Amino acid sequence: MNIWSQIPFLRLLIPFLAGILTAVYSGLQIVYLDYILLGLFFLITLFILIKGLNVSYKYSWIFGTFTTIMIFLCGFQITVLNTDKFNSDHFSKFPDAELFYIRTTGTSLEKEKSFKITAHVLAVKQNGNWVPTSGNVMCYFKKDGFSKNIDYGDCMILKTKFTKIKSPQNPSEFNYKRFLSFHNIYHQTYISSESSKSLGINEGNKILCASYSLREYLLNIYKENNITGDEFAVGSALVLGYTDKLDQDLITAYASSGALHVLSVSGLHVGIIYIICNYLLFFLDKFKHGKFIKMISLLFILWFYATLTGLSPSVLRSAAMFSFVVVAKTWRYNTNIFNTLAVSCFALLLYNPYLIMEVGFQLSYLAVLGIVAIQPWIYEKWQPRTWLTDQIWLITSVSLAAQLATFPLGLLYFHQFPNYFLFSNLIVIPVSTLILGYGILLFALGKISAIGMTCGKIFTYIVWFLNESVRVVEQTPGALMQGISISILETWIIYLLVIFLMIFIYRKQVRYLFVSLSTAIIFLSLQTIEAHSIRRQKTIIIYDIPNISAYDFINGKQTIFLADSSLILNPGRMLFHIKHNWWDRNVIDQKKLTNEKGNNFSDDAVTIKNNFIQFKNKRIVIVNKLPIINSSIDKKISADMIILSKNPKLRIEDLKKCFEFRKIIFDSSNPSWKTEKWKKECENLKIDFYSVSDSGAYIEEI
Repeated sequence: MNIWSQIPFLRLLIPFLAGILTAVYSGLQIVYLDYILLGLFFLITLFILIKGLNVSYKYSWIFGTFTTIMIFLCGFQITVLNTDKFNSDHFSKFPDAELFYIRTTGTSLEKEKSFKITAHVLAVKQNGNWVPTSGNVMCYFKKDGFSKNIDYGDCMILKTKFTKIKSPQNPSEFNYKRFLSFHNIYHQTYISSESSKSLGINEGNKILCASYSLREYLLNIYKENNITGDEFAVGSALVLGYTDKLDQDLITAYASSGALHVLSVSGLHVGIIYIICNYLLFFLDKFKHGKFIKMISLLFILWFYATLTGLSPSVLRSAAMFSFVVVAKTWRYNTNIFNTLAVSCFALLLYNPYLIMEVGFQLSYLAVLGIVAIQPWIYEKWQPRTWLTDQIWLITSVSLAAQLATFPLGLLYFHQFPNYFLFSNLIVIPVSTLILGYGILLFALGKISAIGMTCGKIFTYIVWFLNESVRVVEQTPGALMQGISISILETWIIYLLVIFLMIFIYRKQVRYLFVSLSTAIIFLSLQTIEAHSIRRQKTIIIYDIPNISAYDFINGKQTIFLADSSLILNPGRMLFHIKHNWWDRNVIDQKKLTNEKGNNFSDDAVTIKNNFIQFKNKRIVIVNKLPIINSSIDKKISADMIILSKNPKLRIEDLKKCFEFRKIIFDSSNPSWKTEKWKKECENLKIDFYSVSDSGAYIEEI
């Protein structure tokens, strides 16, 4: 049987996906595309109606071509229609706006110095008149009594100026601007309580308002039963998808052990809910219309749980897929799981085409595809004799299948691979299933004081056991392979290698082995070329990190990193601003030096003596203290580059009296007003300069 006839929606999904991705990456609109689509629809209709064409195999390719083009253009146009910046009433089209009428569209997230929340701009006041608008924004509210009480759906008036979100200012830095653009957010602002006024109105979606209130109520049940600390953070994340209390150390531990997937509600959790509820409602099958009542009940439970957990992309995918399974089983259709996946994906992308750009969405679908396509084949390779070994082998085969399907994408996005994922999943999957079931049971019994406290203690112990198990795996030598860097092309090559190797093992045909070896050779060739380039790299980088001085002197696979201790001791900021660049450049040997006091360091490439640095043939002086400036010196000091850091009290002409230099760099630790002052002095003296805060990181290849 032709496999395409069993999965017709996959044939529709492929051109639809291509159209979405083309629209996303091009960022363009096609004029009169609606009319083009109408014309194609008319041609396809004629083809169907005209006898001789619709039954002739000879002309079937014409119908297929027109249909594929139309679906591709539909994907493109739906993406354009879901891109807010193309709307004529987008608030950014009113640059002279004085006031903004907004409605919050999410729950607030507490940051170090502010509360972060997304909002929708409903109207702007311009020239004394309120004008209806559209557009999403990111708001950072100063921490105070007002911002602490902001809820989803609250309406308020803001007196502020929205600025465009900056592109990454450092090499290989996470592209936060691009990430937010996939959520139709292009502007942000920082607001104090004096610049905001609550209207005492809540216009949020009633269903979401109720779900957020219910989630808060359920979280309070955990708190009332003395579930606190890491146990509360992991338990609430696993059961309700509430991740606000997860700290970086805990996330790192789960990521290192290969168990991070349990901390975001996804197909595993929705599948467990479906299995439990399907079992509990078995009695409805005995009634005349019981199967339809059961179907409606299961659909309600699935989508209620999805709404309760925040409608994340992974939950949306899982709820949609299981919904199609429920409906198909009720009507006794023989469903093909691949077609079900394609239908659910198509439906979700019709609703929001930008879901395809979510990493969780991509990994979730790939994991399910791996489990469906590969797990049965792996599982049948061995038949255990006992129930326990069979369950262990079942979990192992599921973990292997999911990892085979997702690890190339994981390497691309996260630059790491958990070596002990098989061992950790043997513990994590059954224990997390127990936590999910027990956590839901606690909601029902938690208000009964004696029973609730006992259940709370048991729940705490189970989550504690899961956390400690994960930490043991993380602390085992060799648990995590880090610093892996591959390109998108190399990701596709790895997928081709895995696919053709699996086909060869399954069919045992030499041609598939030949293709696998060919893709492996191509991958190794690309890696060899990259390794040769890495060995030759000699680079100076001055990073753009607000109020921070940070410099890299990269020589091959080694770097001398000179920065403020506040950055070096902050793993989160190091990961966001610096480490991705090290991974992309394959910098393995990292020597970190703090620059709060003078340093003395020397190796084959770099010599540092206090504020004077010799890197290969480049001489650099960091000016951040007055004692380095001495107008009475007899001979000027020669330097290729002067770096002004930490707001030294000097004029540019003072530097000219002491140094002969080629360029001045203003790093990001200086205040903007001082940098502007220095820039004007440099322009008057005709001195070459570079402002990191204005132009992003300074990079010089030697």
